[in-house]
Amino acid sequence: MSLSQRPLQPDRLDGLSAADIACARAAIAELGHGAGAAALAALARGSAPAATHPELLRLRGLALLSQGQGADALASLRAAAASWPEDALITCQLGAALAQSGDLPAARAMFARAVLLDPLLVDGWYNLGHACDALEDTAGACAAFARVLALQPGHAAARVQHAEALKMLGRLDEAERELRFVLEHDPESVSAWVGLSNLKTFRPSADELEALLALQTSGHVPEARQADFQFALASFLESAGRYAQAYRLFVAANTAKRRSLRWDAPAVSALIDRILDAFGRLPAVDESVSRGKGVIFFVGMPRSGSTLAEQIVSCHPSVQGGGERNEVVQVLHAESQRRGKPFPAWVDDASAADWARLGEDFLARCASWRDQRPGFTNKTLTNWQCVGAIRRMLPAATIVHCRRDPLEMLWSCYKHNFGQAQFFSFDFDELLAFWRDCERAMSAWTRQWPAKILRFDHEALLADPELRIRDLLAACGLGFDPACLAFHDNARAVRTSSASQVRQPLRRDLAVAHRYGDLLETLHRNIQSFANTQAADAAEDRSVRRRTD
Repeated sequence: MSLSQRPLQPDRLDGLSAADIACARAAIAELGHGAGAAALAALARGSAPAATHPELLRLRGLALLSQGQGADALASLRAAAASWPEDALITCQLGAALAQSGDLPAARAMFARAVLLDPLLVDGWYNLGHACDALEDTAGACAAFARVLALQPGHAAARVQHAEALKMLGRLDEAERELRFVLEHDPESVSAWVGLSNLKTFRPSADELEALLALQTSGHVPEARQADFQFALASFLESAGRYAQAYRLFVAANTAKRRSLRWDAPAVSALIDRILDAFGRLPAVDESVSRGKGVIFFVGMPRSGSTLAEQIVSCHPSVQGGGERNEVVQVLHAESQRRGKPFPAWVDDASAADWARLGEDFLARCASWRDQRPGFTNKTLTNWQCVGAIRRMLPAATIVHCRRDPLEMLWSCYKHNFGQAQFFSFDFDELLAFWRDCERAMSAWTRQWPAKILRFDHEALLADPELRIRDLLAACGLGFDPACLAFHDNARAVRTSSASQVRQPLRRDLAVAHRYGDLLETLHRNIQSFANTQAADAAEDRSVRRRTD
């Protein structure tokens, strides 16, 4: 959120002595240098009566906020707003403090009030755009950023954010124009080049690609953005067929990214062992319970075609697309806190009534964003870890396991810059470990509930779209609707990395992993080794079942 200062207006300091005005000006200068502690010291030199002046309360709030003292900053800004309720600047900065505290709905309300008080307040519109985006109001974010640009066309950050919102809304040509506008004024804008790479449909010219390669070695790319730029440039090299160069750059980008992250693959595998063991001991689910009817979970690995599968189902008039939501984890975490035990340590102690209560809690949490359609989706892919809990909370829900050719999918994960998400994806060994955990967990869940879990293969969809879409809808308890075949015409906002790809008809020419040849041989060999182990385990399981029967 932006906290920039406007030029100090004389009337904002009306009523203060010359000495107190000098303290205020000193504080503003210190804030301009990012010196919050020094700003607080400057304000402390003022007189005691001046401490309650709205402008000095505002400045104190900003200084406290810069020092990470959020509660005190909120108190100071609220006091300033109480004295000057019609002051747009104070209202906007109170919104920023609320956003930093995590209260995004209240922050959005404050930003909306600020721009109502002063429609020319650029910071207010910019912050409103960010708040709307954080609350997944993509249309609201798009409109707010557009307003920033109407007031200040050179606001590059707002133009990049506007492009991102346009991409989510499927307005890809407009998004590209916005990013091109940024590059016309700053050809070395990392944010604009990264944005273009995320469009997936953009291909740089030969001259542009050479200029980007030169920029990569020029030292002009900020160190903090090096990995982001490398991911973008590598994707451009791949689109140009320069696979060896792309591979080297993808490895460099992932290696740099991994150094800044904490991820413990063995700990994750051990957690999956505990989850499978805990739910493996429980009695059968009561399939007569209708709780969860109409809820459709898409689970599996990233880059498995899950956004496309959800896009198809959300075209059905009876289904609302929910996207990536974390209500399942919220419910389980709240129960863990209530019991004083981490999940899944309390699973053995949970009764059928407990699971029913948790299921109702999930549905209540979803009620705040749902419309009147009877069905809705949840595309939080890591819910594959919680399938056992989902089946007991919501016995009538449908679970769709999205799958794709493993080499293509894992390579797609590795070459995608997930930012501060999917921490397992930046190292080949950790990526393989996470995929193996997902596969063995989903195999266990599917053996337990074969009629409730649909395996939805991306390659099968490409081979026979209508048949597989009909199967998908039937598994979700939905009748066929022709709109689901025209999924690319669905105007809903899509907030995943596949936002641009699901705006296009199905294409069979997007697989690229095989073009890297021997560069991916080790990855391919490890995938095949695990597949052979899985096949042997499945054969042994069938043999044991036959002997038992």
